[in-house]
Amino acid sequence: MYRDDPLDDEEELRAIVGDDEVDVLVHAADELDGDPLAVALDTLRVLQGWVEDDAAGRWFQRPQGRLGDRTPVAALAAGAFDEVLDAARAWAAANG
Repeated sequence: MYRDDPLDDEEELRAIVGDDEVDVLVHAADELDGDPLAVALDTLRVLQGWVEDDAAGRWFQRPQGRLGDRTPVAALAAGAFDEVLDAARAWAAANG
């Protein structure tokens, strides 16, 4: 079934990470093997176990050394799914 409105999880991700960043992930899905939006949601759940939503949102938007100084959004859009999850776990453990 086709939906014009974002699903609840996507709406939550947009509220925390930002519309522009989520749009990048949605558009990248056409070019990748895998779903960057789903991995972003998994990553958000990892972060929410350790830090507040505003800190998680900032993490997605800031360049991360563990990701070659790319933002997690850029890394997900390039298909670096495992790397982003690993970086989120390490950052959450260090900052939680």
